[in-house]
Amino acid sequence: MQLFSFLKKEFVKNVFTLITGAALGQIIVYTSILLLTRLFSPELFGIYILFTSSVLVLKPIITLQLELAIILPQKDEDAINTFALTIFATLVLSLLTFIIILIFKRSILSFFEIKKLSFLIYFIPFSTLFLGFITSLNYWNNRNKKFNNIANGTITKSAVMSVGQITTGFSAANYLGLIPGMLLGQIAQFIFLLKKSTASIYKLKNEISYSRMLILIKKYKDIPLLNTLITFLNTLSNEIPVLLITKYFGLSTAGIYGLAIKVGRAPSGIVQDSVSQVFFNKATEVYNKKENLQNIVKKTCFNLLKISLLIFIPLFIISYFLDFIFGSEWTDVGTYLRILIPWLYIMFLSSPITSLIVILNKQKVILFYDICLLTFRFLAFYAGYYFYNDILISLILFSAVGVFFNIFILIYFFKISKTESVNRNAYK
Repeated sequence: MQLFSFLKKEFVKNVFTLITGAALGQIIVYTSILLLTRLFSPELFGIYILFTSSVLVLKPIITLQLELAIILPQKDEDAINTFALTIFATLVLSLLTFIIILIFKRSILSFFEIKKLSFLIYFIPFSTLFLGFITSLNYWNNRNKKFNNIANGTITKSAVMSVGQITTGFSAANYLGLIPGMLLGQIAQFIFLLKKSTASIYKLKNEISYSRMLILIKKYKDIPLLNTLITFLNTLSNEIPVLLITKYFGLSTAGIYGLAIKVGRAPSGIVQDSVSQVFFNKATEVYNKKENLQNIVKKTCFNLLKISLLIFIPLFIISYFLDFIFGSEWTDVGTYLRILIPWLYIMFLSSPITSLIVILNKQKVILFYDICLLTFRFLAFYAGYYFYNDILISLILFSAVGVFFNIFILIYFFKISKTESVNRNAYK
């Protein structure tokens, strides 16, 4: 059986190039976690998870989602200008984030009741800076179909991060936790991608101009205006459990939740993220050529449905043995994971095709959707805390909301891709 036989061989090759890189990266990371859970306490994991969640929430604001516009232009001259815009936005907004943290540090730490390792908050803008650079370079390589660079960059980050975290764990700097290793991984990935991308960027450097940037920012104005808010709200709604668990149930519980999510997203994320990147490239090409968009959406989802059985059934079984795998301090990881699996399953099917939002310019509709999603996720978590003071009930309600909304958005994507295909056929 050929899982992606409905598409050209190039698509299949690109997807599996990214899957291979992501898989090797995840193997490195999750092999190291077997050791890290014995080197670091749930509280230090909680600090790490809160740090990474904060960076992920800030990332769409830092880049203004302009990296999406790197793939969209037909001309390379326009693409290099959108790349330059993304780098500029990342620099300026990371600096602004640092200034804001300097001013409001005490209020932020007081809200989450954090005292331990509070100085690490200053490294958040540093991390967002490199994450913005990495994202921009990934999309530049995506446009140029250099998917092997993206894959190898992921492997580089995972290897350096894991070695750094394990080294910290065995050293006198153990009290610093997992964040220094993560930062080293980001720096290594950035250096690798920059080295691999320098030639293609340098070739077009003379095409970069302020006047062209202004024209492009006007052309793609919906991306920084709407997609930034959309992605911010969506990321915030995904990361809100970490923020609320930290505040309501403590850092140790947040660390256990974070490990459960890492285990749950590891196998599905390998396929999900890889298909997402290649789908965006391919769907943009299909749309620009005025070919059948619904076909690629339908068959991508159908094949993801088949793949999902190979991921989530074993994941459910493994969840009963995680306390043995990670150690006695992590007995609740499996319980959390089983609660979250229904949401992770439906998200696995819908997430790879979300780039249709940008391709079909449906940002305003999705903005309303994400506002509703964030609201109901917050209410679900707050209800579990306020009425029951029970983390398990909070997670059950959170997972149920995620299932409902992801089913809704999946149906919506099918509908808009069908409408677009019908409309285009009518004008042929």
